[in-house]
Amino acid sequence: MEVAKLGLIFCIIVVIIWLKYPLYLAMTAGILSAILLFQIPVTEALLLLGRQTIAWETIDLLLSFYVIIFLQLMMEKKGRLKNARDSFDHLLRNRRLNTIISPAIMGLLPSAAVMTICADMVDKTCEDYLDAKSKTFVSCFYRHIPEMFLPTFPVILLAMSLSGQNVGLFILSMIPLVVLACLVVYFTYLRKIPREMPPVEGKVDTGRELMALVRNLWTLILVLAIIVGNISATFAGAFVILLNYFVDHFRKSDLKDLILRSAEPVLLGNMYLVMLFKGVLAYTGVLGALPDFFRQFPISLPLSFFLLFFFGTIIGGSQAVVALCMPIAMTAIPDEGLPFLAMLMGAVWAAMELSPTHVCAFVAADYYHTTFADLVAKALPSVILFSALCYGYGRLLMFLF
Repeated sequence: MEVAKLGLIFCIIVVIIWLKYPLYLAMTAGILSAILLFQIPVTEALLLLGRQTIAWETIDLLLSFYVIIFLQLMMEKKGRLKNARDSFDHLLRNRRLNTIISPAIMGLLPSAAVMTICADMVDKTCEDYLDAKSKTFVSCFYRHIPEMFLPTFPVILLAMSLSGQNVGLFILSMIPLVVLACLVVYFTYLRKIPREMPPVEGKVDTGRELMALVRNLWTLILVLAIIVGNISATFAGAFVILLNYFVDHFRKSDLKDLILRSAEPVLLGNMYLVMLFKGVLAYTGVLGALPDFFRQFPISLPLSFFLLFFFGTIIGGSQAVVALCMPIAMTAIPDEGLPFLAMLMGAVWAAMELSPTHVCAFVAADYYHTTFADLVAKALPSVILFSALCYGYGRLLMFLF
């Protein structure tokens, strides 16, 4: 009965998202329906929400989002990512590698507006060697490579907060999946284009370009280095922001704009509601009944959750699925923590290439004058292959560790 109530809450959230209402409305509906279905007294519900609001895990998550956005805006203001992309163009005179790396570098910025820049870069690099539909998919795919594993992205930060896993070990566990993702599309699409790029004027100073690359990306490198030590992204981001303020010679007048623009109310509000929802679910105790419930099905628990995360992401998007299902998954299979998390996040990442909630897909399609259906048709074989490899990789990690 308790599991049925949870299923009903899940359906309510998915339907609201499917009807194209914002995530914050879906999460609010999830919280209210949980309170009503589990008959939590009003006074106790208010106290519960209050405790979750002032809990350090909630505050730390919101602060980490804020400082990462702040740092990315600092980089954007100084043109750091564009400069880094130019350095890669000079260093790598390989059309195929440039098609992978250049959009991935621009993809370090989470804004959907960056998708247009990535599409333009892929268009110029691939020229007529790929058709418009293929370039639509390739642009969108490689632009999101960093979002698979870097804890500077909202969905990864959320997953780490809800799963409680070590950030550094998570990044290491995801690197093979990043390589597999790049190889899958490399062999299905990029082998159609020649390696050689048109020559550049003059001789490329390799040492100078490498120094420029480090100079433009040092903030992200330092943040990741600190986070890998399992130190909070809030502290890492704030520390690097302070350093960058002096290194990049920001003015005091710049700070007001950065402070205001970093406080994205929709994103921060969504994450706050996600943490409230997590607190309500934990209070009900229903998560403890899920392992026995899933064991009655004829497929394994890991496969059940893998399919749940994959198809749930296609329907509702990555943040909604991670928010709703990650606490359930980690409770159902507590002994397989990190391998299980890597498997699930690989599934979420792959499924976003097919999800109509993915704004970047429509931006890429608009640039190339194609359609979302064209992108899905091109993405489907690669996504299915990568998903199968992802599941196999996760099971292998479970067996080894």
